[in-house]
Amino acid sequence: MRATILNVNDAPAVLYLTGRILTNAGYHVVGATSGTEALRLASGRPDLVLLDVHLPDVDGYEVCRRLREQEETRDLLIAHLSAVSVRREDRLRGLAQGADAYWTTPLGDDELLANIEALLRLQARAQAAVQLRDEFLAIAAHELRTPLTALRLNLERVLHHLARTRGDTVSRKTVEASTAPALRQLVRMQELLDTLLDVSRVGHRRMRLHLEMMDLAEAARDVAQRLAMQARAAGVALTLALPERPALLAGDRLRLEQVISNLLTNAFRYGDGKPVRLMVEDHPDVLRIRVRDQGIGIAEQDLARIFNRFERAVTTAGTDGLGLGLYIAREIVAAHEGTLTVESQPGEGSTFQVTLPRHRVEAY
Repeated sequence: MRATILNVNDAPAVLYLTGRILTNAGYHVVGATSGTEALRLASGRPDLVLLDVHLPDVDGYEVCRRLREQEETRDLLIAHLSAVSVRREDRLRGLAQGADAYWTTPLGDDELLANIEALLRLQARAQAAVQLRDEFLAIAAHELRTPLTALRLNLERVLHHLARTRGDTVSRKTVEASTAPALRQLVRMQELLDTLLDVSRVGHRRMRLHLEMMDLAEAARDVAQRLAMQARAAGVALTLALPERPALLAGDRLRLEQVISNLLTNAFRYGDGKPVRLMVEDHPDVLRIRVRDQGIGIAEQDLARIFNRFERAVTTAGTDGLGLGLYIAREIVAAHEGTLTVESQPGEGSTFQVTLPRHRVEAY
């Protein structure tokens, strides 16, 4: 879709020439010859307002100030283009009134277009960041609402039993039937909040590794044992292939267990109920973790995307979660100076591989 530029200049020749340059570059151009007309047309929300300073009624500085004051136009991209107000004081005044850029002529056609394209790129990045934030809030709200709703229902059930019970006692069985599920939902909420905190730390490079000599095979075995019930619930047979001797490296055991857990959980979710295999391979310079499933697989165009925040290759029933597990796993592996890759074919399952160096790494 072509970007729309509101071209504001009271000199007909300049207005025409600038408009031709922009049109030939592929932009949709709307022209205005006065400040009043510019204020009216700006309500149509062009992608950029190219604003002359000297206008016959309301000058460009005032036009910019008014656009910034109005709710519907305050976030417009505004660039002054002037052949007369070229002093340093003029540029400072224009920027102080809210302009995003201040250009003076003579300015080559290619330089003008390059500056416009640069501003539009910055705008696109900002809009993408806002969209990502909104998607994040929507996903987080949805995922947190589920355990909150279940928690509320279980607590209301306890109150209901209390209200119907004569005297001051309620049977232990009745209390456990409601409080045990409530506790599970609280644990689920804690996991979600911990995941969100991890994303914040990764995004700001504040994740700290607590390095120690650890046995990666032992860590893998412990994670598999903790997730055994989850595997059974998903109808998955989980098998292990671990070296007989300790697979030692300098790493953060808690974080690396988190990587293994995320990969296994992902395999259970998309493994189509088929067997999943967890392997640890001991090589002279590196250690490798492989998680192989025989599930739905991943299309080639999605292989890189699945490591981004809030991404899933597919969305099916039961694929809850924030879409952050693989993103966090990759960042933890990168903090250990390792790599996380995937090989997959649709319908043939996926193999995720973590490669970790044995040598000591710096804190993230």
